[in-house]
Amino acid sequence: MSPAADLMQPLFAGLLDITLAAAVGVAVLQGGVLSTVTSARLAAIARQVCVLLGVVLAAYLYAGTVAMTETSIAGLPAALWLVLTQSHFGSMIWLALTGWIILMVSTSDIALPLRNGLFVTGLVGVALARAATGHAADQGLASFSVLIHTVHVLAATAWAGSVGVCVLLTSDWSGWPLQQRSALAHRVSKIATLALLLVVGSGLFNVARTLGHADNPWSSAYAWILLAKLCAVGIAAGLGARNRWHWLARLDRDQAVGATGFRQVLLVEAAVLLIVLALAAKLGTTMPA
Repeated sequence: MSPAADLMQPLFAGLLDITLAAAVGVAVLQGGVLSTVTSARLAAIARQVCVLLGVVLAAYLYAGTVAMTETSIAGLPAALWLVLTQSHFGSMIWLALTGWIILMVSTSDIALPLRNGLFVTGLVGVALARAATGHAADQGLASFSVLIHTVHVLAATAWAGSVGVCVLLTSDWSGWPLQQRSALAHRVSKIATLALLLVVGSGLFNVARTLGHADNPWSSAYAWILLAKLCAVGIAAGLGARNRWHWLARLDRDQAVGATGFRQVLLVEAAVLLIVLALAAKLGTTMPA
């Protein structure tokens, strides 16, 4: 694989995970938004993220095609068609594309029944496609490994996305009524807690599957990237605990410092979770021991 392809594949995989996380974050935060203004802002974020997701998906296809075929610009159209029609990666791109179309329809201005259900269906389709382009696909698409990794992807993106989208929504929340601030803060805290449990549980299964039979797992770059990811997850979990047990209580008492402190910690947690997603993308394109 060329150095350019080696860089592009994890880069666009990471960007795909980040945009998917933002979309999942919109979905899981809806129940914590009480004002029409914030709901409209959340809907606008959803539309923008879904458009960006399509752009990144196209870039991810390009990077994957170059990595698999080492094609030149002149041979790119033929190589793209070959990958889309003759590879498992291409099949998952079609699945992700289907999910993306559903997302675009569900965020359009057209009056649709079950709009939220369509949005969630599209997210699950993209998450499944993303999970099945990693090492879990070695067991086959219809496998327990792919199912567990899909749960892992959805949980990780729900955690990162809920935190990141909450940061975007709360730039002016010092002027919100207490009930609205408290509802959103409790929502993101509960989502992060549940997501952390799912991330840890499914992550342990993934580690056992990929490294359980390795004679010397620390001889590979995969294990060291995994260790860095686990450290970042631990830091993010600590930040979330700080918010949940310290700043959230002060926010509920309508202390101005509580809202400020909660958002500041949330901002740092979002940055750490971006690193987690980037490391996860690198893991997906690195061979385990």
